[in-house]
Amino acid sequence: MSGARPSGDGTLAPMGRVIYYTAVSLDGFVTDANGSLDWLFRHESDPDGALGWNAFDARIGALVMGRTTYDWLVDGPLADLGASWPHRQPCWVLTTRPAPAPLPGADVRFTQAQAAQVVQDMRAVAGARDLWCVGGGRTAAWLHAAGLLDEVWVSIAPEILGAGTPLLGAAAALELVEVGRNQDFVTGRYLVRR
Repeated sequence: MSGARPSGDGTLAPMGRVIYYTAVSLDGFVTDANGSLDWLFRHESDPDGALGWNAFDARIGALVMGRTTYDWLVDGPLADLGASWPHRQPCWVLTTRPAPAPLPGADVRFTQAQAAQVVQDMRAVAGARDLWCVGGGRTAAWLHAAGLLDEVWVSIAPEILGAGTPLLGAAAALELVEVGRNQDFVTGRYLVRR
């Protein structure tokens, strides 16, 4: 939940919002039936456009992702490009499997903690900055089930996949508060109704 929390001096310090920021196909899938995001990279977006990456990333203090997303990122795009870890913020990875060797220059923390504890730990390092729920409808659904998901920012691609990983995989009531166009994508920002 967003709002405020007690600070060391007894005043209330602002807390960042927990935001699920992602892209989906027109029929609501984050990945295709094979778990791939290749379809997404065929479409153009402007990182400085409506709900674009640059402004979003600037407001984020910590992120959380599932182990499937982490493994896809490390074994796919990073390995293919020979790239380093792309995030400057600390990252919590939800997993029940043993943690792999740490990536050079990455602040990645593998955890089996409950949602409330993960968000509390993230807020301890993020301060008033927002928290990003990276791709993974299961991770977003896990946060939502715990009453911790505040917003959903989604970019909708002009592609119909027919099957795949759903946006959330759980029932949720949302309130549209912003809509736009970012090149090939329709963008929307939603508040989660509780």
